[in-house]
Amino acid sequence: MPEMVSGHTNNHNQPDAYANVMQGQILYNDSQLPKIIWNQIKILIISNKDEFDNERDLLVTETLPKLQQYFLTQGIYVDFVDCNFNWNFDLSKNPYHMRRYMKELKNAYQTSTGPFLLTFIGNKYGNIVLPIELSTSEYNNIKNAASDLSKNIKLLEEWYLLDDKISPSMYKLKDPDENFSNIPPRSISTYDLNTCENQEWNEAYMHLADLFLSVLNEKSHMKSMHDIQLLSSVEILVNYATKLSRSGCMYILRQFDGLNERCKGSENYIDLLPGGRLDKIRQEKLKRFRESITNKLSNNENNEINLEDNQTIINIPWRDHADSQSDDPDYQRYMRTLNASVFLRIKSLNQNYIGVSISNYFKSSEKIFYNEVLVHLTYYSKHSSHTCLGFEHFTERNCSFKQWLTVANTSEHYPYTIFGSRASGKTLLCTKIVQYLLNTLEKNVQCVIRYFNLTSKSRNISEVFTSICTQLSSLEHVPASNNEQDMNHIEYYHSALASLSKSQRPVIIMIDGIEDITPPNQHASSMAFYQALLQLLPPKVSVRTRNIQEKYALSTNFYSNKIM
Repeated sequence: MPEMVSGHTNNHNQPDAYANVMQGQILYNDSQLPKIIWNQIKILIISNKDEFDNERDLLVTETLPKLQQYFLTQGIYVDFVDCNFNWNFDLSKNPYHMRRYMKELKNAYQTSTGPFLLTFIGNKYGNIVLPIELSTSEYNNIKNAASDLSKNIKLLEEWYLLDDKISPSMYKLKDPDENFSNIPPRSISTYDLNTCENQEWNEAYMHLADLFLSVLNEKSHMKSMHDIQLLSSVEILVNYATKLSRSGCMYILRQFDGLNERCKGSENYIDLLPGGRLDKIRQEKLKRFRESITNKLSNNENNEINLEDNQTIINIPWRDHADSQSDDPDYQRYMRTLNASVFLRIKSLNQNYIGVSISNYFKSSEKIFYNEVLVHLTYYSKHSSHTCLGFEHFTERNCSFKQWLTVANTSEHYPYTIFGSRASGKTLLCTKIVQYLLNTLEKNVQCVIRYFNLTSKSRNISEVFTSICTQLSSLEHVPASNNEQDMNHIEYYHSALASLSKSQRPVIIMIDGIEDITPPNQHASSMAFYQALLQLLPPKVSVRTRNIQEKYALSTNFYSNKIM
């Protein structure tokens, strides 16, 4: 089973990754930042609306609490992302909502340590998603074919409007939310309007969906129709999510044996046409969708993947009136099996990820601090990718900076401090200076970076100073620190810098927002840390701080650049 975690990969072995992160060398050796060990697992739940309400309730009331209880002991928060949860209308009937939810899925994969796709597939293919855009030729082909089939094209003309302001011109579906503004915000005051507009759009949607399906089914032999694919929301989301995930998918294929269009209470569990007839087109689409999942899993490039691990097929005898299924022993057994299988699958996938990650090599306290450092480095990487207007002019023409850099590399010097008001660009400038130094200095430079209030362990100067000392103790040529409770951090800070200077190992320390968080009542207790950071530095050691006020910094004599 390949690891399911998407995002940045780490090309180093585990101890090297830890060392590179702690020494800040990951920032300039062309390697991607490794993933944070302890973060959040977002479980993406995809299913037809109303078809899996019992299962969705089970996940929230039983599975999620068990997952939380298990993973919180490891520092991991588990969350469900479900587009149908507590939502009063079908997402598939508005393709603009589909587009927004696809962005949410992408964000989940980018921000989660362990995104995991959980898909429920039953006896129902579900509502197809209307195309948002049609080329002029596609629109005309659909319109002409619908006329040949004696279909009413009035709604097609009403809902698809030509946008001739773009090239080439396109026909675009109007957003139902703009025409029916009361559908999304359901409340007591808008309930009647919501119901009325929802019914009106449902009727329009059903006629448009029937028109598209009929045309594409009858005219499937026409090459001009091949580019228009009408898929259900479940299939679209599954196809999209599996492209983002390398393997983190679990498919629950629940089949009600004996279910047909004549069964009582079957409306939410089987595709029916108006009048109660079986929708054979959607049923054929469901069959192909199921087959595609099996083929996708069995043809995985990694030979270690086990089809049975990612696909669970459960057959349940149908009982008339679906609401009574919850009292049926077979259905209760299915729900217990489902709860256990989802919990164990996510647990085993996470264990597999942890098994190949850096976390196996270090103690709990080391993992926590590794994550702390990595959060700051990741934030630095984000800012360093931005453009800082006038920065080249600053590095080439600013005499104060050039003089400071020359002195810092050869003899004793003071920290370089940037002053300025809020939102004046100090954080970006501070970050870009570090990036410039990393690109300018020799490759054995080490880097310590802190942004105030970025994490729960960087809220005040004492926490930041202690954190910096802890990281300094992990650098090469720096003596190990004593027990933190007994250690004098200020003395250790200066001894560590002296050791680095003596061994000719350049180090950059960046502290951003040094005045942002400290309240007035902490100024006295924090003064010693400020003074320590602003004292004379030995050669090869560069400290950059970014202040809002000049209260403490101006009491010392060092080079500074005022950015106002």
